[in-house]
Amino acid sequence: MSKKNIPFEQLPITDRFMFAMVFSHKEIAKPFLEAILGIKIHELKDPEPEKTIEVSPVSKGIRYDVFVKETGPNGESIRSFDIELQMENTDNIPKRTRFYQAMCDSDALLKGEKYYNLKELYIIFICPDDIFKQGRAVYRFKNLDVDNPKIEMGDQCFKNYYIFNKYREIAEKSIRDYLEYFATKKPISPETREIDRFVKWYQTDSNTRIRYMTLQQEIDIAIDKAETRAAEAEARTAKAEARIAELEARANEMEKKLREHGLL
Repeated sequence: MSKKNIPFEQLPITDRFMFAMVFSHKEIAKPFLEAILGIKIHELKDPEPEKTIEVSPVSKGIRYDVFVKETGPNGESIRSFDIELQMENTDNIPKRTRFYQAMCDSDALLKGEKYYNLKELYIIFICPDDIFKQGRAVYRFKNLDVDNPKIEMGDQCFKNYYIFNKYREIAEKSIRDYLEYFATKKPISPETREIDRFVKWYQTDSNTRIRYMTLQQEIDIAIDKAETRAAEAEARTAKAEARIAELEARANEMEKKLREHGLL
């Protein structure tokens, strides 16, 4: 397990920490969501960077990169958006998305509420590489009937994946501009220039630096603990294998002696 600490003043938008900080501003998140989803958003509540949900002490929790809700004219909840930056293909992203949906829905409904109170949910993953290996730049999923795909399940949950290294293949300029910025770090539109402005501001902000360094220390400690546990487990395995080899050698020696005395 390697440590790849990037100097704070060089953090790009594709660093999860920087991504969460920048997209926690609704003036960044709102036009981004409108562009990539092709929708109009009335108003966003202030996005929550690295929002954590724990259903119970014994259940696995999650930490979103950016979680945000759309509200209507009277402050009512309309839709929710989970925006995730995933730089590595861990081969479990679809199942991770499934778990995120379950956690979002569990968090959205208070005890005793009706299921129809669940609102539209968009889970968005931004990735450098094509995790589905079908050669596309954008994948949009919703639940459909297997025998007749014209029939929608109607659960109002949508899961979208955007492959930013394939930005050249996207026809919609509004989407392409964003993904090109993720791929090249070069802003070419008013919206991406605004993102880049926030990136550069955070790179020079001392409070953000302290927060980042604290996070890095926590990550380093977690890595060290994991490496220690792995080394200890490897040592225990080696010791057990040595003990098994020793017992097998004794058994073979005993068998040899018994054969020499005609007892086998």
